[in-house]
Amino acid sequence: MNDSRPEVTRTPPARFRWQVERITDNAGCKLSGGSGASGWGYNHSNIVRCRDDLFALSWRDDLTLALYRRVREGNWEQGPVFPPVPQNGNLLVDDEDRMHIISGDRASWHVRFDEPGRMDRFELRRRWQTDSRFGAAVEGRRIFVGGGLEHLDWVLLDGDNDYEVACFGEVRHERARGYHFVVLADSGVHTFCSDDYFLAGKQFPNQQITIRDSESGEPVVVDTDPGIYPVLRAYYYHNPDPLSRPNDWRVTVMSDVSDTFRPPPEGDGSRGTTDHQDLYLDSEGELHLLYYENRQPSREVWAAMAQDPAHSRLYHAVGSPGGPFCTWCLGAFNSGRILETTDGRMHFFLTMGRRSAAQSLWYTTCKGRDWSRMSEPVQLDTGSGFWHFFIAVPRAGSTVSECVDGYWHGPFGGNSNEVFYGRLTPG
Repeated sequence: MNDSRPEVTRTPPARFRWQVERITDNAGCKLSGGSGASGWGYNHSNIVRCRDDLFALSWRDDLTLALYRRVREGNWEQGPVFPPVPQNGNLLVDDEDRMHIISGDRASWHVRFDEPGRMDRFELRRRWQTDSRFGAAVEGRRIFVGGGLEHLDWVLLDGDNDYEVACFGEVRHERARGYHFVVLADSGVHTFCSDDYFLAGKQFPNQQITIRDSESGEPVVVDTDPGIYPVLRAYYYHNPDPLSRPNDWRVTVMSDVSDTFRPPPEGDGSRGTTDHQDLYLDSEGELHLLYYENRQPSREVWAAMAQDPAHSRLYHAVGSPGGPFCTWCLGAFNSGRILETTDGRMHFFLTMGRRSAAQSLWYTTCKGRDWSRMSEPVQLDTGSGFWHFFIAVPRAGSTVSECVDGYWHGPFGGNSNEVFYGRLTPG
């Protein structure tokens, strides 16, 4: 494949200060099988800044959601615990400093807190549902929720009308897609997702997952059906005004590794993989998308399980809402996050290692708006490997400040019960 996406030019490392503290040692995951893990749902919002306050959300080992608030350095208090849910949630804050949590089966419940900056008074509502693998974003007093799998189900909530549904709809597609990152800005909506479908076949491998028996509590090993997940494309969705034109969705393929796929019956199912990693709208109205590709052939259920992360390439695409986009390669990374601080500088947090088992976290930045020039990445100390890295971002209503607020917990099968907070202050 002829890749026209150039590598960035490296400049000297940026100066910064990095501080780490533990939020809790009992909120993460010790189960397997896609349950009870804050890091599952990397498109979600797990940490928000509300002016001087910081709040964090964790999906705990018993599947409940717990909210935490930073009292002072190294001290976090636990707030309310919410009912068990089959997937993580999105923590948001509106322009009245009231928090919201979107979670539940198929994003079917909405926690609305009563008072600014308070965790103790809230209402849990069940008024709609979209679909699984959902994302959510807030702007002012409007909330957008959208998710797959079989189609993008979405709903727009109006805070001026007690967060009732203002409009809703669906976008059908040929194959299941999911894990939507969501940005709500002005009258428009942007989402970013990738393939999430299962291709069954006896010629393919299967997985063994461990779950707990609901009655005995003992671990049980379950064999899944043979099959693979071909994650071959990543997609950017844009609707300039869903309130007045709910069907006006435009879809752009941002990444495509389908040329690596050897489908049956002639092929053995080997293929490369891609994945969407972040979606960000900066203060000057430019849209940023991060995605990675690894074109090394793999026959595993998830291709990345057998791929060498050294073959991964992380890409940064920048353009006007709706496109077109210019794209640069940031190096051999598997995922990334973007944030703009109050000084207008863009900060990038890049990880090496496959999903749920990241090996290291790296920091780089860009002075000005020349996206072709990035500082030499510097490794940040996270104490161990980790699942996913999250940051407090404006799409969740988080207050933009002079620093970057990060959140992660230990890797699957490791110290995943420990949840951490990291603060990066640019030099």
